[in-house]
Amino acid sequence: MVMVLAQNFWGYQSCSAFRFGLRQSVRFGPYRADVVAGRNTPEQTVSALVGEIQRLTVEVGQARAFGNRTYDQLQQEKQSYAEQVERLHRHSKRNNLVVFGVPESVALNTPAALARHMQGLLFQTATSSELTMVRSAFRLDKWRQDQGKPRAVLVALLSVAAKHTAFQASKRLRDLKIRLDEDLTPQQMKTRRGLSTDFQCLKSRDYKPFFRGVTLRYRDGALIRKCARGEANKVVAAAAQAARATTPPLPRQQQAQEPHATVAMDPSAPLHQHGISLDQLSDPSSVVAQAAQAIIADFDNMMCASDDDVAS
Repeated sequence: MVMVLAQNFWGYQSCSAFRFGLRQSVRFGPYRADVVAGRNTPEQTVSALVGEIQRLTVEVGQARAFGNRTYDQLQQEKQSYAEQVERLHRHSKRNNLVVFGVPESVALNTPAALARHMQGLLFQTATSSELTMVRSAFRLDKWRQDQGKPRAVLVALLSVAAKHTAFQASKRLRDLKIRLDEDLTPQQMKTRRGLSTDFQCLKSRDYKPFFRGVTLRYRDGALIRKCARGEANKVVAAAAQAARATTPPLPRQQQAQEPHATVAMDPSAPLHQHGISLDQLSDPSSVVAQAAQAIIADFDNMMCASDDDVAS
């Protein structure tokens, strides 16, 4: 093995690139000088080179492990910084409201006029009064001539309590086709978009879903419940199963049975059909004989009629 390495080592010396790398290498320079001066044999040089390569391999492994640890630490720090930025961003928006459906007019072009109008709309105060609840208000996005609906209004309130008070006017404003929502961060908007399928599922079943922040809620009778992502179908299925369990089973419809006519058999009827009367006959034996003959004749006629019905 050592001889093979030695042969490869001296064979690669003819390569100009290898010689250039060997000359430029400070670490391997002394080994080459010892070989050229004859102080070491090629086998000793190769052994020394193998040991040096093993040492470098260990150092590279240690450097790679340190780099991986550093990368993981950087990722954790990045995640931590992103969470801190998200918390600060949410904190800066804690007093804000976004109002949809406020008509645009020339009188509301200035931020001050818009702020007074929003205070009167949300808190039912005089529009000419001082701003005691609203800090500022302005339209989102740029005005376009072809826009089909008014732009949303971002309202900055003075406190969180003022925002809660404004939300109490949601039902009154809904009649005016005006909707209130919180000022969400991009991360919160992404989370809310992930619940759009559950929102539509609950809405189609008339559960009247709505959002509070990034939490999806729905009305279950007099109760308001939360719905996590992907649970809308379970809610609908559970409600359908409960409805089936509380509904009593319908009674089975009994098939109307045809009434069976019961005909009372009069022994004297066949005798009367054949013109025989018991009072007219004095001999009982002859009466029995004639009656028997009459019954047999009627039975034959009945059987013949039955055969005709089956054949038809």
